[in-house]
Amino acid sequence: GGGAGGQKNGPDGCNLFIYHLPATWSDDDIMASFSPFGNVLSATVMRDKATGASKGFGFVSYDAPNAAQQAIQSMNGMNIGGKRLKVDLKTPRPAPY
Repeated sequence: GGGAGGQKNGPDGCNLFIYHLPATWSDDDIMASFSPFGNVLSATVMRDKATGASKGFGFVSYDAPNAAQQAIQSMNGMNIGGKRLKVDLKTPRPAPY
């Protein structure tokens, strides 16, 4: 196991995309908002490599699918800083044959 970078994925059904993040949000803000629903393995804001500016979306990975489902139910459509979060399950890519 192991790989480059800090983005740890949980099991299938545990990984969420989060869209419409406020530009001021950091990884810690995602972690704080999504940790009430379960054990967060990683929380990442996607940033522009050149400028470091937030791209407005990120990822959260849990260790259990029910935590991910609770996060979707609670956080999808949440109004934060004038934006409505969109929280979506990251569906596993089918394995190539």
